[in-house]
Amino acid sequence: MEVLVAMAVFVLSHAAIARTGIKPSLVNRLGARTYLALYSTLSLMLLGWVIYAVLTADRVVLWDTPTWSYGFAVFLSAAAFVLIGMGALSPNPLSAAFRKTGFDPERPGIVGWIRHPLVIGLALWGIAHVPGNGDWPSLVLFVGSALFGLLGVFAVERRLKRRLGKDEWLRLSRGQGNVDRWALLGAVLGLALWATLLYLHPALFAADPLAVVLGQWR
Repeated sequence: MEVLVAMAVFVLSHAAIARTGIKPSLVNRLGARTYLALYSTLSLMLLGWVIYAVLTADRVVLWDTPTWSYGFAVFLSAAAFVLIGMGALSPNPLSAAFRKTGFDPERPGIVGWIRHPLVIGLALWGIAHVPGNGDWPSLVLFVGSALFGLLGVFAVERRLKRRLGKDEWLRLSRGQGNVDRWALLGAVLGLALWATLLYLHPALFAADPLAVVLGQWR
């Protein structure tokens, strides 16, 4: 029950802030940087609650873990963290992003190729873990994260198109993608975070996917 409550609070907190006047009101009062810092802290705390609830809940196994799922999770989560890193650092007024200013529509960086790197990265992270975690309540976390990311793409596009207007949306989204310093730095930081979590995975989550993958290659 706690898993469902934690996941519901996580999702509803994001929906409430995005779909109401809470965000602009807080930005006006606190400033964009302070708001972003507080919002990020809240999101991490709520995600931590979800993960804790999953780790401490009773499990009901729905399917056995297939051997190939370890490699699937390792490599797809690497791609996910690269996108998350790029999305976190790249200026992007067209999606959920940490930076809205400094965007050049003529040279949009990674945003010219993947408009929603942060959101799609979250979805890929969830998808990467589904085959290897066929139990309740792990599926609540991973399927929920995947759906939250995939549905979030459509929700963000609809909301921003309405707010920016058709002409401004087309002006900002017409540029061709290019590799810039933010994309490169984001990719490096994303891979560093992925490698760190992969190394700590056995201690944090009592599973060592890298050891299984390396054992399959021997």
